[in-house]
Amino acid sequence: MKTALIFLAIAILLLVLIYSRVDIWFSESTIDVHIHDTYFVITRWHAIFLIILFLGTFSSLGGVIGTRFHNKFFLIAFILFTAFDLYIGWSARFLFT
Repeated sequence: MKTALIFLAIAILLLVLIYSRVDIWFSESTIDVHIHDTYFVITRWHAIFLIILFLGTFSSLGGVIGTRFHNKFFLIAFILFTAFDLYIGWSARFLFT
């Protein structure tokens, strides 16, 4: 469980570093993100969903490593979070081409 918390802290640190390197503006229902020369508009619900997936993946990975693959809950959670991450990454690939 300690390893899961360490991975969760690393994920939160990565989110803070990303937040400090990009310009982010919050409006009533959207979040506008400006990275280098690209401008993204994301709804708040989708941004919250992506952050939860990101943190869940890192936390479950830490649980899998911390329990040395003996805890089935963390293993199943890691597989599910990774599957959702891959699906969203695959579908977003078509949006940005």
